[in-house]
Amino acid sequence: MISRILKLLLPVLLVAVAIYAAMIMIKMKPQAPRQDPPTSQPVVTIHTVGVGGSEVRIKGFGSVKAKRSVNVVPQVSGEVLEKSSSFEPGGYCTKGQVLLSIDNTDYALAVARAQADVAQMEYNLARAEEESQVARREWDGMKRSDGGSEPSSLVLHEPQLKLANANLDAAKASLRQANVNLQRCTITAPFDGRILAADVDAGQYLRSGNAVGSLYATDVAEITVSLPDDDLAWVAIEGSQYTDDPQAKVDIFADFAGARHQWEGRAVRLGGAVDSRSRLVPVVVEIPNPYEVNGTRPPLVEGMFVEVVFRSTPQNNSLVIPRSALRPNNEVWVITDQHTVNVRTVEVARAGLDEAVINSGLEPGEMICTSNLQYVTEGMPVRLEGEPMQPVSKDGAE
Repeated sequence: MISRILKLLLPVLLVAVAIYAAMIMIKMKPQAPRQDPPTSQPVVTIHTVGVGGSEVRIKGFGSVKAKRSVNVVPQVSGEVLEKSSSFEPGGYCTKGQVLLSIDNTDYALAVARAQADVAQMEYNLARAEEESQVARREWDGMKRSDGGSEPSSLVLHEPQLKLANANLDAAKASLRQANVNLQRCTITAPFDGRILAADVDAGQYLRSGNAVGSLYATDVAEITVSLPDDDLAWVAIEGSQYTDDPQAKVDIFADFAGARHQWEGRAVRLGGAVDSRSRLVPVVVEIPNPYEVNGTRPPLVEGMFVEVVFRSTPQNNSLVIPRSALRPNNEVWVITDQHTVNVRTVEVARAGLDEAVINSGLEPGEMICTSNLQYVTEGMPVRLEGEPMQPVSKDGAE
């Protein structure tokens, strides 16, 4: 009986002893010292206020267009005898250069006929003057013999004399017209330019009034850039009320033949009307000598799409910062000397694509954060780019 009870209690006793021993071991194990997790220090890039970036840059886009362009239209009809080798699309011409020569045979004959008509009218006038003088002498002789009254103008051949003078003037006008038509048989370039289109060749018969080509001047090119009304206060325009600067310089950039090139121009005037759909104001920019080759820079091409950059200097009390440093609600993250964040609200005069103009809220020499962080709190510790991790106490961060 006793052995049977022992067999039943022995397993229970062993389990109880094992549980008690485990509890003793747990209580006697060494305790690791409790440590606070390290404080997060995000790496940020900074910009020092007042160092560099002192200009306000306003970007716009437009297409190059010549300031002067004309169509080549013959004013007389005839066969083309000769065509200049420069009169091809893309060719250059100088002022007074002969582009086309039209057969002038008919017009030279017209000049000869007009000259003959002038000679005939001069003869008729001389005869009319002589007849008028003869009539006057005859009437004076008759008046002395019978004491008659004054003769009529017709008796003295005065209307015939006026008609002869009028015919001579008409003949001379016809001669001048014939000479003009003869000169128009030679079509010359009105200015130094570049040929845009040419649709004519030697042997072709031309009719007056039909355009056969076009060219544009190469001395000045224009670009019309549409800007918002708020940006006009930062754009210098020659002779306008927005600036007293007579030289409103503008930088023009274009990508051509796999490279980026730059030209210098100036804003000369505002466009004639505001765009009714976009409400943008057109600003006309002129580029002097845009088609001359300068080193590796090619000439501008009519219709080329370019980027225009207007530069302006802000007021003395304004500061320019990168646009990436301006946060929503006109806030900036100022980095203190202790490398903590100070969230500050500033007064913004202009917020462009690349920079922002600040009127108040920042001081020159302060550091501002240009990195994008997921969250920022007042007093949060940060680490500047390139610096090692610094230990931060609990009281150093919120």
